[in-house]
Amino acid sequence: MQEDSPRFPWIALLIGLVIGIAGGLYYGWYLNPVDWVNIGPDKLNAEDQQEYILLVAEAYLQEQEIARASARLAALDTHDIAELVSLQADEALLRGDDPNEVRALTTLAEALGASPMAAEVFSGTTAPATLDEERTVTPTFEGIASPTPPTIGDTTDTPTPTQETLTPTPQIISETDLSLVERETVCEAGEGSGQIEILVLNRDEIGIPAVEVRVEWGGEDADTFFTGLNPGVDPGYADFSMVVDRVYSVTLVGLTEPVVGLDSSNCTTDSGEESIPTYRLTFSPNNNNDDATVDE
Repeated sequence: MQEDSPRFPWIALLIGLVIGIAGGLYYGWYLNPVDWVNIGPDKLNAEDQQEYILLVAEAYLQEQEIARASARLAALDTHDIAELVSLQADEALLRGDDPNEVRALTTLAEALGASPMAAEVFSGTTAPATLDEERTVTPTFEGIASPTPPTIGDTTDTPTPTQETLTPTPQIISETDLSLVERETVCEAGEGSGQIEILVLNRDEIGIPAVEVRVEWGGEDADTFFTGLNPGVDPGYADFSMVVDRVYSVTLVGLTEPVVGLDSSNCTTDSGEESIPTYRLTFSPNNNNDDATVDE
């Protein structure tokens, strides 16, 4: 009688293969992982690339050397680096990041030729003329008043020259003065109650982003924020959550007089529930005042 030939141990081979792969992964990931050193910025993940761009922007804000900044950004190997920096500046503005970081990103984006939305708030630094020219810093004395030389026999002291500090003011909108054109008070229970809702429109009734809003209450407390942080509603929209039994005022900084008397005392809805009222404030240029309606 013929004996059966021994079967190949497939199961044992498969188990050994699985154990070998698992052991190799454990060794490579935990016991002796690979440490990447001296890799280029283009090999970084998206979050680390944004951090790299921010560092370049902060360096440019101090050095004002666009050729050096461009060379650093070229290491990212991105097709349109100006648009990438501009997008990061706008995202930082909408998230409410540190204003110094937003200013650095905006200044670099403008120097690269982009026009970020954040420039409406943080613009003001003049970019070098070209990328190839080395920027030469030349001191100027245009802001120093020239002393008047004394006349013969005049014993008065020569006045001390004073240095003027010029701070660039961002041009947020072409209209320099806005007014409250509609004020509506709503008493509704549930989500969305107790809000101050601000809408800033231009002459074409298009929302204006990046308008600074200041809310004050209690004599000393205040909060400042910008329109456009919720672009899903409207570019000119912003809101603020009130606390019960306070009286608030709202100002578009540098553009309007304060809107006062926003009382957050409880109101009664049509269904008999207690709720904090919601105030809806709409601002637009002065020439729209004839159509204004204020619901107290």
